[in-house]
Amino acid sequence: MTKSARTFGRSPQRPTTGCPHADRVSGMETPMITDMVGAMSHLEHLVEVVGTPEQELAAYTTPITPERHRDYVLGNAARIRRALDQLTAPYETAADTSTTTADNTAA
Repeated sequence: MTKSARTFGRSPQRPTTGCPHADRVSGMETPMITDMVGAMSHLEHLVEVVGTPEQELAAYTTPITPERHRDYVLGNAARIRRALDQLTAPYETAADTSTTTADNTAA
């Protein structure tokens, strides 16, 4: 990890991120896990409060077609899935599935 890498919870000068999850994290998590869990918390909240597609469309400050809004939502959801797949792929394709990375490096 470089000196410029974020290190939530690892120093008294921990940066404030604006994310309630990241700002209260104890430092047990790596920055990647903190960000993923924080993002999931935001997504779960959105699921609870989001309205219908029509209500979402009405929230735009400039006119937009329903088709363009649909493409925007679905396109970004696909982007989130691709990024999550890239983040988790190294853990899912471990050479020896009977041990974790920590187990492999401890030997």
